[in-house]
Parts: sequence; structure tokens; C-alpha cells
Amino acid sequence: MKTNLQPPQNIDEFFPWLKTESEKFWETIEISKGIYGFQIQAGTKWLPGLTDEQITAYEKEMGFAFPEIYKAFLRTMNGTDKQTINVMGNSGEPHGYGLGFYSYPRDIAVVKDMIGWICEEFKFTSNDLDIKDIPHIMPIVSHRFLVIDHYETNPVLSMYGNDVVPYADSLDHFLYYDIFSDFLDTKQQRNLGEMKIKFWLE
Repeated sequence: MKTNLQPPQNIDEFFPWLKTESEKFWETIEISKGIYGFQIQAGTKWLPGLTDEQITAYEKEMGFAFPEIYKAFLRTMNGTDKQTINVMGNSGEPHGYGLGFYSYPRDIAVVKDMIGWICEEFKFTSNDLDIKDIPHIMPIVSHRFLVIDHYETNPVLSMYGNDVVPYADSLDHFLYYDIFSDFLDTKQQRNLGEMKIKFWLE
């Protein structure tokens, strides 16, 4: 299997490239011993992207507008078709499943629950985000969240309860490093520097 790891710089070209190259990679992916976390299954495919009307409905459902980079992502792919395999533990043996990349409307309840869980850990409700101008967050896969607004860019944060760390400086960089980590020897973008995001990273 050959994978072209030279991504286009143009966002409108990046997501179609990502869809093609990641599906090539997932055709033959194997479960790695000693991996902690949830791993994509072999043969996983992206679900078809959303129309602009569907994206508008998604925004209405969530109660906030999406940034253009997230809309470009959703137009090209809308979550993955297979569950991930839970390989947490020293053995690396599969023992359960989790969701892959979240899909609308299939996973809307899970998406809202994930946001609600983070807000609860920080001792406020999701309604407080609007009142206090705190950036909205959107789960992409597992506990990786895209910063939606009230910040000059849209970085990705690893958020587990009230433990928050910078993970990538943009959605496209996150997807590149996360999906192709077997080739890149890292799942997290390096040298992020210190981000100061209101409330989440202050």
C-alpha cells in the first residue's frame, strides 16, 4: 500500500486528498500491540459529506455557527462508517468498541453529551458558553475537540474532563498527524507553543 504523505496546502484540496489517502491506509491497517486507546478498523470508510443545507441544520441543532474549515471538512466527509476498536491496556488486544469520527445526525446525542461532560467538569452548563463568550467546542473523534469561535484560529484540544492540552493548531493538521501517525511517529503536532484560549487554556 502506497500513501502519498504530501498534503495540499489549499484547504479545499486538502480534505478530498485526506479522504482518498486515509481510506487507502485503512484498507490494510492492523491492530498494533501495546497501543493505548481506540484504533480505526481495517476497511473503514468515510461517510459522504453533508450538503450546505444539512450543515445549516447541524449548526441550528448545536446553537452556534461553524468555522469555514469545519464546514469544508463536513462537505467532504461526515464521520466514519465503522466503530473503532478499544485496544486500551498493556496487551494491546481488542476488547470492545467505540465510535469513530463523529457523524451527523447519527451521533448528535453523543456529541452533545461530550460537550456537556466537559462543561460539567468545569462547573458550568453549555448555556454559559454564550453568556460568558467562552469558545464553543466540538468533538471530532474520541476526546479531541475543535475550538469553534471566540479565538483567532481553530485549534484542536485534547479534553478529558478538566484536563486540557493543545493537540494541533488547526483541524487539517490534527487529522494529518492523527490519521497518519504510523508513518509520522507521532499523533500530536509538536512545538505548538503556549496557547491562551479563554477559560479552556488560561
